[in-house]
Amino acid sequence: MDEQWIAVGERISGLRKNLGLTQEKLAEQADISVQFLVQIEHGKKTMKIGTLRKLCSALSVSSDYIINGTESSLCSAEINSLLSPLSDSERSKAIKMLAAFTKIIKEEN
Repeated sequence: MDEQWIAVGERISGLRKNLGLTQEKLAEQADISVQFLVQIEHGKKTMKIGTLRKLCSALSVSSDYIINGTESSLCSAEINSLLSPLSDSERSKAIKMLAAFTKIIKEEN
């Protein structure tokens, strides 16, 4: 299989694990079979755009990150992965904490 599809699968697998999702749960959320998800994660199967959209939605990430693995999207994807299970009030607090932390880091440099 193409190295690009292997990288796509690795990104999907990594995001899934960061969210604490099992393959079964992600497959359910994306409305695909577990077997198909396993093959995608191992780079053995390609997927249609509709499946990619469903996976992006379930993982709270842009298709740009899954396809290209770009750095800016990676950061955004990681943050979204960490924030997505939180309630609205918890998410707001976490964003405020991140903003404060970022300010401190900038001041130290």
